[in-house]
Amino acid sequence: MRQRIHMPMITRICLAAWLGLAQIAVPVSGHAQAGLPALGEASVDELSLVAERRLGQAVFHELVRAGAVFDDPELQDYLQAQAWRLLRVAVSQGSLTDRLGGSAAALSAQEFYFFPVRDNSINAFALPGGWVGVHTGLVTAAQTESELMSVLAHEIGHVTQRHIARMFGEQRQASAWMIAAAVLAAAAASQSADAAAGVLSLGQTVAVRQQLAFSQNAEREADRVGFSMLTGAGFDGRGMVGLFEKLMQAGRFYESSQAPTWLRTHPLTSERVADMRGRLGLMGPSQQQASVKDSVEFAWIRARLMAQADQSVDGLNRMLGLMREGLKGAAPAKAAALHYGMAWAHLARRDPLSAADAASQARQQALAAGQSQWVEALLTHLEQATAWAQQDYRRVMSLGQDLLDRHARSVSLRAGLRLAARAGLESRQPDDLNQSLQRLQLVVDRWPSDAEAWRLLASTNGQLNRRAAAHAASAERYALSGGWQAAIEQMEMARRAGDADFVMLSKIDARLSVLRRRLQEAKANPLP
Repeated sequence: MRQRIHMPMITRICLAAWLGLAQIAVPVSGHAQAGLPALGEASVDELSLVAERRLGQAVFHELVRAGAVFDDPELQDYLQAQAWRLLRVAVSQGSLTDRLGGSAAALSAQEFYFFPVRDNSINAFALPGGWVGVHTGLVTAAQTESELMSVLAHEIGHVTQRHIARMFGEQRQASAWMIAAAVLAAAAASQSADAAAGVLSLGQTVAVRQQLAFSQNAEREADRVGFSMLTGAGFDGRGMVGLFEKLMQAGRFYESSQAPTWLRTHPLTSERVADMRGRLGLMGPSQQQASVKDSVEFAWIRARLMAQADQSVDGLNRMLGLMREGLKGAAPAKAAALHYGMAWAHLARRDPLSAADAASQARQQALAAGQSQWVEALLTHLEQATAWAQQDYRRVMSLGQDLLDRHARSVSLRAGLRLAARAGLESRQPDDLNQSLQRLQLVVDRWPSDAEAWRLLASTNGQLNRRAAAHAASAERYALSGGWQAAIEQMEMARRAGDADFVMLSKIDARLSVLRRRLQEAKANPLP
């Protein structure tokens, strides 16, 4: 199991890399260089949009290979759906385009990709080009959905205002060295925790920690843009003000090395907090007092993450105790979310019967709160997970079909379809495998960046003796982490498998051309 203790430092070093705010002289191997884009000559004043996107993708690929990206499709689809509300505002304001591929002047909202990081620290970070990482600790620490979205809006603001590109013009070659250090750290983490620690220790001095922070001008600009997006999307502007005040208050009780991670890389000042209060004051009284309700998905997914934060026996028992305590005098809506979280904690304790009881309580409380229509998909996925724990694979598959038939737009759909497909693989029956194949094809068509779905698709095709399709699916999984050579090899094996028809061979050839081009680009564009 990977040691998650290294993740906050990885994200801090990566943050420094894409902002070019520190100089760390790290020897970079040819292997580390090969996957990075060319950043231009030292005389270039600003990173182009194309180079910015390639740089972000290179760092994201390394984070994937390092195991830093948390595979939680329900959480990711929730984050993506809510963040899209913010992105639509950015499009309407002209800071993003809605055309896929962007334009010469702006990135595309459709290229933003929000991914969870399983880490209990309060943190989020934006890679250049629109990749945004969100720590699970931020989700559980946010008291309201508007607080959570205020951080995402702030991070989107850093990207739309092109802080990376502007700072690259100031740092130039120093930025390149920092990018190399970040990618090397992520790569080292995937091979050895000790190797990663050696690289990451470079960022542990007070001097380097100070350099990892955004500039105050960049922070104020991200505040302004983020606040506009937040309120324009219908979230409560008080969420940003409240979160800033809580983080600033928390920082007073910590040494700088122990303060919340986001606070260390996004230094707060009383002037910034006052500026946000002032912006809130400029809104009309009706807007300030408007009741902005959290989505049910926020409360329930947050409760699940709280229940799963510490998977040790003591940690799970402690959380169950806290949630039982929270039930005392709780309103139905809060009680429903707590019971839901308790159900997941029971599953983690391998107690599916208690999980089923807690799920029943959650359903009853949701009915009393008038939330039934909003929680059925979440409860169906929970039922699936409970049936999986009981090895009732037929039930898992049936509930997967229920999700597809009744909750096709739910944030739980992808997770449910994947679990149903896994159940089909476990049964090994041809009819079940073919059903799994159909469900997984639906997943990769709608969510082509789902590496686990591609892995399951490869396994399912293999079980059905569909050799070409199995290799082609494996190729796509490798490509998602920038493993261009491995992807090409798998696609070539698909071509030689002998069971592909003319249409599939044409698709394989077309995809091979793309993969070879991406490999050539990676080899041709090492660091300066």
